[in-house]
Amino acid sequence: MPRYNTVFESKEEIYGIVPRADDWVHYSALLKVKDGGKFPVILEMEFVPPHPFAFNMPEKHLIRAASITDAYAKLSKFFYKFGISFK
Repeated sequence: MPRYNTVFESKEEIYGIVPRADDWVHYSALLKVKDGGKFPVILEMEFVPPHPFAFNMPEKHLIRAASITDAYAKLSKFFYKFGISFK
């Protein structure tokens, strides 16, 4: 299996809001773009406490995508599962 080189790497701070409870959700993420492969964009997210009222968010989440736009679309769908608006 070939190893691909990292072309771009960025530290991201991702926020979402729970409209019903007026709580914020915060993830610290690392965005990596590689120079090949089926899914060259990887977004590694780690939750920053405190958890929103009434439910717990996953501590870590990994998103693999074909483009950066696709990665953030998948992130928006991930937040939507929990009733969170992406900000």
